[in-house]
Amino acid sequence: MLNEPDLETLEDELKDYQLSERATHDKLQRLLQKHENLLKDYRQLRSDFEEEKESREKYKKIAKAQERNPFVLVLIDGDGYVFKDELLSTGATGGIEAAQLLNDKIQEYLRRLSLDDCRIMVRIYCNLAGLSKTLARAKIVGFEARSLAPFTASFTRSRDLYDFVDAGDKKEGADFKIRGMRARLSN
Repeated sequence: MLNEPDLETLEDELKDYQLSERATHDKLQRLLQKHENLLKDYRQLRSDFEEEKESREKYKKIAKAQERNPFVLVLIDGDGYVFKDELLSTGATGGIEAAQLLNDKIQEYLRRLSLDDCRIMVRIYCNLAGLSKTLARAKIVGFEARSLAPFTASFTRSRDLYDFVDAGDKKEGADFKIRGMRARLSN
């Protein structure tokens, strides 16, 4: 049979065991929390890594494509007419000269950016009939419905990647075409 000192010893051992178990439990909880935090950090790092990997692959594809045939696309809303009156009024000759002057300015700009090995593509969108009327009222071109056509045609023919495009007579037609082209190329 147990005597009083044995009972006290047993009770003390039991308290020690409970304290030890509580400490072990607390330590286990801290370890589990650290483990959970590490898993969370790992998942975030892995996600970041995968995004970087995808970005790097996308960049490599873009860089490789650009190495083959790099080009710069210049989109212009021509409804506010962007060329000097003298060029517009001289018809076909003015279109050729306008394309050359624009090309020279773009090349100058690209040289400053160290991009002078890029081909230049220009798209000017406008409401050709509306712009012709505006220029006729200003006495810059004749009064024919498409009096600007010789200028735009020679502009387009003067360089292989230059186009003066009639965006139609709807309001903001040029903006619509430019937004569409930008959306297409930004994907």
